[in-house]
Amino acid sequence: MSQKPFQIDSKELIPYLIRYWYLIVIGLSIGITYAYFQVRYTPSTYRVDSRMLVKDEYSSWGQEYFLPGMELVSSRNRLVNEIGIIRSFPLMLRVANSLDWNISYHKIGDIKTTEMYPDRDFIVEPLDKWQSQATYYLQFEDRHTFRISRDKDSLGQRPLQKVGDRIIYGADTFKLAKSISAISINDKYSFKFNRSDIWARYFQSSLGISVENQESSILQLSHNGQSPAKSIDFLNALMNNYIDWGVEQNNQIAQNTIDFVDKQLRVIADSLIITEFRLEKFQKNNFKERIYVGDEELISGKASNLEEVIRLEEELTKRGVQKEYYSALMKTLKEKDFTAFPSAAVFGFVDPNIDMMIENLMVALKDKNEASSSLKSESSYSQRLGEEVNERKEALYKTADANREKVKELIDSLRNRLKFEEEKVLQIPQEQRQYFNLKRENKLLSDLYTFLLNKRSEASIAKASNLPKAQVLDFADAYRVHYLGPKKSNIYVLSIFLGLFIPSAIILFLYLLNNKIVNPSDLEKITSIPLIGSVGFKKKIDNNLVVSTNLKSVLAESYRSIRTNLNFMTEGNDKVKILVTSSISGEGKTFTSINLAAIYAASGKRTILIGADLRKPKIFNDFGLSNEFGLTNFLIGTEELSKIIQHTSVEGLDLISAGPIPPNPAELLENERLDELMQKLEKLYDAIIIDSPPLGLVTDALLLKKHADVAVYIVRHNYTKKQHLQNVSKLYEDKVINKLAIVVNAVENKRGISAYSYGNYGAYGYGYGYGYGYGYYTEDSND
Repeated sequence: MSQKPFQIDSKELIPYLIRYWYLIVIGLSIGITYAYFQVRYTPSTYRVDSRMLVKDEYSSWGQEYFLPGMELVSSRNRLVNEIGIIRSFPLMLRVANSLDWNISYHKIGDIKTTEMYPDRDFIVEPLDKWQSQATYYLQFEDRHTFRISRDKDSLGQRPLQKVGDRIIYGADTFKLAKSISAISINDKYSFKFNRSDIWARYFQSSLGISVENQESSILQLSHNGQSPAKSIDFLNALMNNYIDWGVEQNNQIAQNTIDFVDKQLRVIADSLIITEFRLEKFQKNNFKERIYVGDEELISGKASNLEEVIRLEEELTKRGVQKEYYSALMKTLKEKDFTAFPSAAVFGFVDPNIDMMIENLMVALKDKNEASSSLKSESSYSQRLGEEVNERKEALYKTADANREKVKELIDSLRNRLKFEEEKVLQIPQEQRQYFNLKRENKLLSDLYTFLLNKRSEASIAKASNLPKAQVLDFADAYRVHYLGPKKSNIYVLSIFLGLFIPSAIILFLYLLNNKIVNPSDLEKITSIPLIGSVGFKKKIDNNLVVSTNLKSVLAESYRSIRTNLNFMTEGNDKVKILVTSSISGEGKTFTSINLAAIYAASGKRTILIGADLRKPKIFNDFGLSNEFGLTNFLIGTEELSKIIQHTSVEGLDLISAGPIPPNPAELLENERLDELMQKLEKLYDAIIIDSPPLGLVTDALLLKKHADVAVYIVRHNYTKKQHLQNVSKLYEDKVINKLAIVVNAVENKRGISAYSYGNYGAYGYGYGYGYGYGYYTEDSND
């Protein structure tokens, strides 16, 4: 019979669960205990949130046209970039410095440790730069004295210190500035110095940012922690610092514009003073009527030439401003502390290429500054960003230099044209021409000075009108605190589930690993060999001969049932020859042979039991007989039959023991004298029971099968391996052994299984549930 596909049978699994019930109880107990301590000792965690409106690139469009100069501070921001800025290390470092959480204080209780914030039972004041990151432990004797140590367990051995005394501990110097009157002398305290950069990295990792909805620019900032007050302070400080930082960044561009214009104004003011002085001097020295010829008369003859001269002068002035802009930009790029530079549009001309390059450089500088604050300067990423900044500065410098050269060429061209036009007006009298030139020069400088003053005013207005790029909608406060855990119900449900699941999984694993015959279904799945009975399990037994001592026991009834079924298999013959075998030692083969022989003798049949296990003879011990002469002696021809037959204490039962151990057991069993022996015994006895060696270990049982009418294969409950039964089943299917039956031995009356589970056979008797099992294998373990 081929083996059936593997599947889990609930009827088989339930006995396993019953057998290992204590694992489930232990797992459940551990789960409940874990949940209890988890709820009791786990610090509570809270989530605090706030809301902030951030200007995106659309909400700021158009404000630069509301007031002159607003383009200087009107940055168009994308929301995703602003989220990156909020999470950036420089901003978090600024927040950490503003919070001043350099020292954290904790109170160590019997159950858990809690942080003291914002109120503290004592205050530590560093007297020098803090060197270590060690945690200090304190225990107060009273309000004014305490002990301090870096090792909590050695606090009692430390000397007393007074509040206000200078304390030098290793490289750290500090003092306890004060303590409250209600200081606890039963609890221990601790404090630790925290660097701002460590706080900044913690803020980066613990901050939660989400967009309220897809179409808005409202950010929800959240923070989880054990101290709601600390989370509230952090979120509020973050929003305030972010808004201040945005205003400062925008003001920086306006301030750079003001500085540049101021520098140009100082130069032009000097030139303007000189030209005014020359014009005034000329008027004094040439106070003549012709000087005061009206402008109509001056221009009447050369109107077109003078207009062209004036236009060229104005163009020359604009190009001069443009040249100075490029020169100032090149000079600023050479400075190490380059931060920002105004757009070309601020000074009345357009250069989109320069504006774009300045914007790209600002982005690269920002990335470099953020990386330098969070990473080491020698890191490959920082070095790459530094190289990128230098490359962009160099490209911008070369572009500005090239543009300046082009402007210079244009200025030279304008001057040549101006000179040409001036020659055309040389016909004007010298005094009038000189007066006109001085007045024209004064007007150009005055106009340029006025232009720059206007630009400076616009930059100042823009700086004063700079609006924050974010607005706090909801500050973090006590009303925005949410309790996160530990949640008692969830912990208990999960712990109980795991407490049941893990042991159940272990039991299922044991079930899947089991390779022994445990349930009747194991027999059904593996073999088609008929089952003719089962014998129960009993712990304590002194001798294998148990049936003859109590013929009314459940055990005796089990063997009567087996005898009855054997009679069916032998077709009711008056004389039977039964071979009893098993796969390996310890399965109860000898025990079954003895008691089966005893139950045949009890029925009035002349019965003889042959100990055919020539390799390990021991069956004589159970009857208290000798093994001096036995089967071996007859087979080698040294003794006759009458000499080897021994009478037992059981009426009607004789014994032929194995005799001395021969060197060639298999060859002896093939001897013709064995056929002679069986013929003689058939004439003398009604039932011949042959106790053979294990079938799975040697071939002796196969040599003896021809001398038996039926073979009984012993399967020991929860002992015989499935593979052994499969091997025997193969012999049965291949007709190597024709008449073969199974007896299940030592069936344990637990795990939801008893001898009754294996069918109606063996279910007779008084129903006390007695059985026989491991106890009687103490001396039979080597069978």
